[in-house]
Amino acid sequence: MREDLEQQEQLDAIRGFWDDNKRWIVPLAFVVLASAAAFNGWKWWQSRQADQAAQALQAMESALAGQDVDKARAAYKVLAADFGATAQASLGGLQMARALASAGRLAEARSVLEQVVREGGPEFSWVARVRLAGVMLDEGNAKGALDALGTDKPPRQFSPLVLDRRGDVQAVLGNRDEARASWKTAADEFPEQSTSREIVQRKLQTLDSFK
Repeated sequence: MREDLEQQEQLDAIRGFWDDNKRWIVPLAFVVLASAAAFNGWKWWQSRQADQAAQALQAMESALAGQDVDKARAAYKVLAADFGATAQASLGGLQMARALASAGRLAEARSVLEQVVREGGPEFSWVARVRLAGVMLDEGNAKGALDALGTDKPPRQFSPLVLDRRGDVQAVLGNRDEARASWKTAADEFPEQSTSREIVQRKLQTLDSFK
C-alpha cells in the first residue's frame, strides 16, 4: 500500500510539473528535435557533396590520364562550378593548372590557379600562389608574379616554397640582393638533405658566380 501511495504521489508530482511548465516544455522539445534533424540533414548534405565532388574529380583525373586536356578542362569546370568550396575542387584545380601549363595554355592555367587562391583552404591556396607566380613568370610578368605571392606571412610548412619562388621573381627583376636573401632563408628552412634545399643552394651558387 505504501509503495502504491508513493507511486501515486510521484505521478501527481509529474502531472503538476507538466501542467505548470508545458507551455515552455513543448516549444523547447520542438526546438531540440528540429535542431537534431537540421544537424543530421546538414551532415547528410555534406557527405553527399563530398561524394559527388569526388566523382567529378575522378572524371577530370581520368581525362588527364588519357591526355585529353580539353575533356579534363570541361570536367574541371563542372567540379569548380558545383563544388568550388570543397577540397576536391582545390586539388583538381592544382592538377588542371599543371596540365594546362604543360600544354602551353598559360592564361587558362593562371585563371584556374587564381580561383584556387580565392576559394581554396590555406593548404591549397599557398601552393596555388607559388604555382601562379611561376606561371606569370613564364608569361613574362615578373611584377605580377611578385604581387601573386602577396605580403602575408605563409604558414611555416609553406614558407620555404614561397621564399624560393620569391627569390626566382626577384632574380628575374634584377634584384640580386633580395633574391639572395630569399633563397638563403628558403635553403635554411628546407629540411637538410632534401632535393629542394639542394636546388636552392645551386641557385645561390649560380647567382654568386655572376658577381
